[in-house]
Amino acid sequence: MKRAENAKSFRGSFLLAFLLAAALSTAALWREEGEFLTAARLGWACFVGAIAFLIFYTGRISRWRALFFIVSAWAFVAYFKAFIFGLGNNAFFSPKIQEVPFCHIAIASSFLNALYQQYLAFRSGSWGLWGPLSLGVLWLGVTLAIGQGWCSWACYYGGLDEGFGRVLKKPLFRDFRLPERMRDLPAAVLLVMLFVSLSALLPVFCLWVCPLKVTTAFLDTERATRLIQLAVFSISGALSLVLLPLALKKRVFCGLLCPFGAWQAFWGRINPFRVSIDGDKCTGCGRCLKVCPTFVLNDGTLQNQTVSAYCNRCGECVDACSTGALSYTVWGRSLPVRPGFPGELADVRVFFVMSALGVGGAVGGVYVPDLMSRIFSWLAGAP
Repeated sequence: MKRAENAKSFRGSFLLAFLLAAALSTAALWREEGEFLTAARLGWACFVGAIAFLIFYTGRISRWRALFFIVSAWAFVAYFKAFIFGLGNNAFFSPKIQEVPFCHIAIASSFLNALYQQYLAFRSGSWGLWGPLSLGVLWLGVTLAIGQGWCSWACYYGGLDEGFGRVLKKPLFRDFRLPERMRDLPAAVLLVMLFVSLSALLPVFCLWVCPLKVTTAFLDTERATRLIQLAVFSISGALSLVLLPLALKKRVFCGLLCPFGAWQAFWGRINPFRVSIDGDKCTGCGRCLKVCPTFVLNDGTLQNQTVSAYCNRCGECVDACSTGALSYTVWGRSLPVRPGFPGELADVRVFFVMSALGVGGAVGGVYVPDLMSRIFSWLAGAP
């Protein structure tokens, strides 16, 4: 196994992996659940721990993070579609209309709606309507822990365009460069969706734009409107999640269209972790520009030696840089790392990866073990 210069020792890597897996396994040991679900939770914790070990022992982040991220995303798709299938024996078409799921993308694009509803709840004394505030507290905790890292480590949608972007070894359009003026497109989408959603008092992005809602369970009851929604979702999904990621090897939906990406780019500044450029080590080779999957790095970035707030800490540029000019820092500063165990563990990269895999593993732990349990039950012929 090829190891990078900043790889950790076997002992250090194993210790970190064990601690992470043990923390995620706690939920399985405390709950009284069926044998299949308990085994699934332990299996998921071991998988996350194995990813951590491979990241630290090889010194390579992006490859193993991508494996974790893609598995997590497709597991969510399978879990989500199994729910839709249960509504009407079809993964895409359901005779029963359900309320639009309140995911993190909906929180960002409909934040003003939620704020207005909380105001009405406060005025009316209906304290039971304050439930969304608990989601806000949860979001704040995640943002403090990993900031924009959510978009490359924990988002249960992001692994979709990441997966398609990794199918081909080389992009079909090798010389494509996103115009710098388009980099703030997610912010424009967010602002438009915030005010349009408020005016309609509906989650407009979820109902009319988001390709991840490709199912009739959340669409309008009127047939013509429903067909238009389904067509928009299908076209936007095919382009932003499949075709453009295949052609460009970029995460097009996450990098250019997702309003939550812009939301985290703004609020994620309260998180201390950064990817920073060391001007003394940078040779200007441009390798990082080619591998960055979310259009964060450009010529101006290298000249100014600054990384955009849209950076989601995926580690692609860190792994690609042969001189070590790109690295994880705390507000732009590195920690002095002593060689060998245990001094090697006092590394910003260790702290960030453990935080990111901890959050991502906990999020995946909500649905991946349940999906695994269903598969185990099916294989065992259990009712």
